[in-house]
Amino acid sequence: MNLPTLIILLILMAVVGAIIRKMIRDKKAGKGCSSCGGGCGGCHGATSCHSTSSRH
Repeated sequence: MNLPTLIILLILMAVVGAIIRKMIRDKKAGKGCSSCGGGCGGCHGATSCHSTSSRH
């Protein structure tokens, strides 16, 4: 493996790591199902992102 390939690989790993860390932080903060817009009928994570009492 040459140096430019290694540098690109390290940059890509850092970007993917940052994305995963942001997703984990958002999930812990309750932002895990942001794409449903409050109407969770069509949300793929409707059963896991909101409690049953707050589901619309």
